[in-house]
Amino acid sequence: MKFCSVQLFTGFLIAATLNVAAQPTPPTIIIQDTTLSGPASTPFVIGADHVTLDCNGFNISPRPGPPSFLSGISMDNRSGVTIKNCNISNWLFGIRLVAFSSVTLENIAIRNCMVNGLDANDGSRILMNGSFSSIDNGVFGIVLQNDVSMTMKGANAIISENLAGVQIGIRSSLVMEAMSPNPSSSLTSVNNEFFGITATSNSHLFLFGRADVVASNNGSNGLTIFTKSAVEVDRDGTLRCDGNNEHGIRVEDSSINLFTVVPETAPQIYVRNNGDAGITLGKGSVFDTNNDALTTIANNANGGLLVDNKSIATVRSATINGNGFADVYLSFGSSGDFEDNTIGGGVMCDSMNGNYIRGDELCQQISSMLV
Repeated sequence: MKFCSVQLFTGFLIAATLNVAAQPTPPTIIIQDTTLSGPASTPFVIGADHVTLDCNGFNISPRPGPPSFLSGISMDNRSGVTIKNCNISNWLFGIRLVAFSSVTLENIAIRNCMVNGLDANDGSRILMNGSFSSIDNGVFGIVLQNDVSMTMKGANAIISENLAGVQIGIRSSLVMEAMSPNPSSSLTSVNNEFFGITATSNSHLFLFGRADVVASNNGSNGLTIFTKSAVEVDRDGTLRCDGNNEHGIRVEDSSINLFTVVPETAPQIYVRNNGDAGITLGKGSVFDTNNDALTTIANNANGGLLVDNKSIATVRSATINGNGFADVYLSFGSSGDFEDNTIGGGVMCDSMNGNYIRGDELCQQISSMLV
């Protein structure tokens, strides 16, 4: 009996020890400027306004064991916060903002989080400087949701190998301000399992100045613009959507515009070698270039510029050639305005529906339906 009692007591100690080990690590609350002197295994919660967390290049990662269902760094209704020089990995979220928080991010690397790398919600504001990467996360590399604004100034962001790249959703915006004297900025969303970048539900992506956006080699669309959203490429901005498995750019009930005031600052757009169409417009969408923009839509497997369902394409000085099915195709009551373009196969139109075309291209009637 005594031996049995010892066994039972020992078992109780082991069970108690395992239970303690499985408990989440309590967070470190930041209420003043803090600089790390070594790696950290606890999550950080920003508990005061106008504070700086400088990770000093060290890692923030939980100890080995059960998954941590906490965010690496989080804040709720905090303003004027700076987070810099951090490597964050293996949390539920890398950095999470809620309830009108505002933060400056500088030199941040996030990897292998269970849900999202950077997760911002509910009217939060982000200023991004320096380097940023969000790689190999379970859902999004970056998600901006519910009236969130993110501005990139002299920032270079790489979003890669996530389930999906960047989502700008529900009245949110991502603005790249690279007008002089601000340094150039870049956003590169590549090799994600599904889409590269999506703007949806009254959301916007703006490129002002020397801003370069790349959405390439993703599993579905490179750039997707849905539900009264818009992308504007302005003054030296460059947009590249190459080598995606589906469409380079897909637009529904939304718009994409290129704009400049002088030829010296012409925006550029390249849409090439995608597995489906280069650019497809649907549900009353708009694609509008200008005389000075450099537009290339080439070598896409299932069409170059497909304009469907009462959408409008205004295309100037573009090169559209080498695309499967048709280089330009208008269908189901859509409109096209074309001048000074190089269109290898001309403009094709669905002969079964009324389409409108003007400029220096003729509409070649074909009976094939858009797939």
